[in-house]
Amino acid sequence: MTAVGATVLVAAVLVAPAARAAPERPGAGAAVSTAAVTDAAGRTYAATTTTGNVRTTLRFTLNGDPKLSRVELDRVGAQLGLREGSLRAAPGRAARTGTAKRGSATLRCDKNPSWSNANGTLAARFNCHYSTVNWGFKISARVQSVITGNVNESGVSWWRNGKRMPKNAGHVVGRSYHFHGTLKPVKHADHVQFQDYMTFRVNIGGRPGTGSLTWAADVTAKK
Repeated sequence: MTAVGATVLVAAVLVAPAARAAPERPGAGAAVSTAAVTDAAGRTYAATTTTGNVRTTLRFTLNGDPKLSRVELDRVGAQLGLREGSLRAAPGRAARTGTAKRGSATLRCDKNPSWSNANGTLAARFNCHYSTVNWGFKISARVQSVITGNVNESGVSWWRNGKRMPKNAGHVVGRSYHFHGTLKPVKHADHVQFQDYMTFRVNIGGRPGTGSLTWAADVTAKK
């Protein structure tokens, strides 16, 4: 299975500490509320990258005085592994990542594919012998470098053949933790969509804030 055949969505967003993301429906991606963060001073920035059916959105709102200049934006973008010029000023509204209009990826029994981008690496395996999907996610070293406290993970939400299933347990752990879990039951030919949401304190370019990271995947289990 190739990265082009999979859907892996990651978003990093600076939001108010009380804001939470709630997956709305399978394949919808995550809507992250920034309602409590005012953009009156125009200090919200975002970058979106799409490759095949992989989309990554980074978004943050900074407190303090002057807006970031183009040079400063590129310096922050380079720190986070973004292409030059991709980080731009953006309105302070909810950020959403959605699945591309392609078929889901095929997750073969006992294969262990993984997909990486600037924000982290997602791995998944269909363990057909036990009717489960095992997943793991590791936040990238560059994103870890701006996290200043523990990561609060909500726990994976997932759907099997369009039906919402009980979510995985969440964790409050250090930034280098290897997040992992099991989706069950999953059988041959099941269509599985799953996503996670994490929040944490950050310091970007010398300015503190609160961040979040969202990833999502869309696969079909095959023996």
